[in-house]
Amino acid sequence: MNFIKTFVITLVIYLGLNTVFMLFALFTVPSFPTTDIMFIITTIFAPIFTFPGAAWTTSGILPLLTTTDLLTDLMMFLGLILPPLIAVIVASFLGESNKTAFGAWLTTALLTAVVYTILLGVGQLSSSYLAIDWFGKVVTYGELGTILVIFIAGIVNGFFYGCVAYIVSKAGL
Repeated sequence: MNFIKTFVITLVIYLGLNTVFMLFALFTVPSFPTTDIMFIITTIFAPIFTFPGAAWTTSGILPLLTTTDLLTDLMMFLGLILPPLIAVIVASFLGESNKTAFGAWLTTALLTAVVYTILLGVGQLSSSYLAIDWFGKVVTYGELGTILVIFIAGIVNGFFYGCVAYIVSKAGL
């Protein structure tokens, strides 16, 4: 399959799985803001901000070892790991080459990071939850630093999971 089709399918799978995990959180986490539509939409794009190492360790395995709420921590871990893994595996089998699979996922990660940055920046004007998230990141990284960290996270996710797509690709076997 050509690059455009592989990219679109990868993007749809990634955002679709993020939506499934966000809906699961919406219905199972008591404090989730169900009336803040901008926050809900931004939450679909937010997992790209988590670096792969942090997704596996800091936000994944370590909380599972010390959890008091197994369901929430397990869903958080799976929500950070499964969407990109499933998307890159599908891309690796649909792409006509391993480079197509790598490029489709890298483009998906970069586009998701750009959209997340825009939604976070614009959403802070209408959503108090996004304003708190934005200002928390700004306190840590600064305004320009926040934008750069989100883009860098997208690039790192793109390369990390893109390499998985490159290795798993049917053309690479």
